[in-house]
Amino acid sequence: MMRRSLLILLLPFALTAADHWVKFASGPFQVFTDAGTRAGRETLVCFEEFRHAVGEVVGEPNLQTPLPVRILVFKNAQGWTTSDAIGEGRASYNIVLDEKAAGKGAASPAVYAALTRLFLQANTAQMPPAFEHGLVEFFSTYEVKGIHITVGAPPPAADLDWARIHLLVVDPDYFGKLRVLLFNLRKGSAEDPAYRNAFNKSSAEVEAQVKQRFADHDIRTTSISSLPMAERDFPEREVSDADARVARADLLSGAQSAAEYRALIRDQVKIAEDWEGLGMLALRDHHNPEAKEHFAAAMAAGSASARCYIEYAKLEPDNAKASQALLKAAGINPKLDEIFALLAQRDTDPDKRLAHWKAAADRNPRNPAYWQALADCYIADHNYDGAAKAFTSGEQAATDPATRDRMHHQRVAVEDQRLEYEEAERRRKAEEDARDLARLKDQARAEVHALEAKYSDGKLPPDQKVVPWWEGPKPPAKVTGSLRQSECLAGSQARLTIVGDDKKIVKLLVTDPSKLSIEGVGELTFRCGAQKARRVTVGYFPKINSRLATVGEAATLAFQ
Repeated sequence: MMRRSLLILLLPFALTAADHWVKFASGPFQVFTDAGTRAGRETLVCFEEFRHAVGEVVGEPNLQTPLPVRILVFKNAQGWTTSDAIGEGRASYNIVLDEKAAGKGAASPAVYAALTRLFLQANTAQMPPAFEHGLVEFFSTYEVKGIHITVGAPPPAADLDWARIHLLVVDPDYFGKLRVLLFNLRKGSAEDPAYRNAFNKSSAEVEAQVKQRFADHDIRTTSISSLPMAERDFPEREVSDADARVARADLLSGAQSAAEYRALIRDQVKIAEDWEGLGMLALRDHHNPEAKEHFAAAMAAGSASARCYIEYAKLEPDNAKASQALLKAAGINPKLDEIFALLAQRDTDPDKRLAHWKAAADRNPRNPAYWQALADCYIADHNYDGAAKAFTSGEQAATDPATRDRMHHQRVAVEDQRLEYEEAERRRKAEEDARDLARLKDQARAEVHALEAKYSDGKLPPDQKVVPWWEGPKPPAKVTGSLRQSECLAGSQARLTIVGDDKKIVKLLVTDPSKLSIEGVGELTFRCGAQKARRVTVGYFPKINSRLATVGEAATLAFQ
């Protein structure tokens, strides 16, 4: 009797010979079903039209998700369920439908609401919470018959957020420009300018119309242009017994899933997936050491799931091992922001940490914590423009007023930090220049003292000549040739034209004639204008002046 009871108990965990599973796929959706091909195809058409409808309204034509959305249509669910309308399983988001719901081509309002939220989070920047809530409520009552989409039916607890989206979608005067409004809001525009840009009306004018229609119970439905498709557009794919069992266990339905995974391990089927699934269940029950062992076993079996490596890394205290696991996860699914956030938390190199936080924020711009961490990295690198932009994005991403205000004040404070840093840098540079100058003076004095000591008896060694004392400028470049012209310019400046010994013409600027050191033989002066050919050597500091066509500033002039 006991043996018979045990057999009956195990029956729900095994697929019978009569079970025939097929799969249909399109976009992010995967439909697994044992309820027949018609139910599978109708379900996929329903969800693809839903994806299209949401995309039409928000202005994103090809909505995607970070993980596949797996929809299991059961002929008899036998207790296989998800904890939420859309549950996150081992390597996919999961939706469970029964054959009757699939036959109607519809899921529950909770499923449509959760899927709308998922699409917004994965594809758009944060909009004001009232608009996001309104979109979720609006699409929760989505209906489709074949490919005919109907929207606008009120949810059980309709509110002004729902009514606002209802007006903007159902009223043709607004619907054609709704994308413009939502685009501007996603870019961080204030509501009133966004309304005026889209509808040439103030937000107050539109809001008054929303309230009036809501008070009048002016509720109507409308259709949204559908995506042309038919059930036959989606080819049927056979699902093996092992794949069906893993897909079912991946719902992570507690002990039922654990038993299925262990049965598959005994059968030596899908070993990596089974160990990972057991790891997810252990993690959910807060059995972390056990979970780590399971994830390590899945990795050893060649897991191709990014989630396996991510969860292992979170449990692994060894920095090198954890980072290696995270890099493996990034190679499998580079769309997951959590990978880069975990890398940033573990990396000690400032440049790499900044790059990781930027990658995380780019992949999930709705997470204000990412923008905060990125801004902190920019500030540490003294990149205050980058920090200000990060705080601006964080302010937009924040949904609670306290976080939004904190981001705003930090963005304002960045400008003061920039000014303080620039002033400190100016002081540091001035002090550094002063130290360099003092060092050069000390070095020059030491050289003078050394010369004085060397020649203090007034006698020169027989092989040395008297070196004339010189304290004038020491320009690094010189030109020797014939001085042909001196042009007087504004501000007491002058321009000298010399034809060099190599026949090349060199023009030099005299910025202050009183500081030009002149020496040599004969008359040591010259006037503005053409010069009698006089042989000279002019020392100069190279400095191109495109406006005056000079190549340097003259410092010394020696007549020969």
